[in-house]
Amino acid sequence: MKGNILVRCVCLAAVVLATAGNACAQDLKSVLSGVVKGVVGDKMTTETTILGTWAYVGPECQFESDNLLAKAGGEVAAKDIEAKIEPVYEKVGMNGCKCTFGDDGSYSYTVKGRTTSGTYTFDNDAKTITMKSKLGIKTVAYVTVTGNSMSLVFNADKLMSVLKTLTSAASSVNSTASTINSIASNYDGLRLGFELNKE
Repeated sequence: MKGNILVRCVCLAAVVLATAGNACAQDLKSVLSGVVKGVVGDKMTTETTILGTWAYVGPECQFESDNLLAKAGGEVAAKDIEAKIEPVYEKVGMNGCKCTFGDDGSYSYTVKGRTTSGTYTFDNDAKTITMKSKLGIKTVAYVTVTGNSMSLVFNADKLMSVLKTLTSAASSVNSTASTINSIASNYDGLRLGFELNKE
């Protein structure tokens, strides 16, 4: 009996998706991709998988919740948030950004030809990277590695200071403050950052 109900539910879901068109399929793909990142990425992300040089692809946002349904809903909302944050990243020069994590505990970011470097420590339990610049500024990022893709996100209320540290473009970052603050204040447990691909 339970088997028949499950088969009916699967068939119903297939019919709904088939009639909803390409937009729904894209949203479902985004949702499933986000859930896979959250579940599989936690297991795959280790100090070894973060090593190498990574190139900026676009904005990334995640939610703190461990509840899979909340994550799925968060991924749908994330599309809208990422669309709002992308012009901010373009303005401060994130396009072309590259970051490197070395096996000697060193890191570097190159943005608009300027390189920031320092040391990092990786917390395997929390899946975080704590970066300490040569000036002593500490930044904590939550990291997820899935294949050749890395998500590096920060608590939303820390994004402005992260961008200032990486880009050394305080005036450009300050001019985007209203957008960043508005996004950060509208969502609880929001993390903003970057999607990167391994070179």
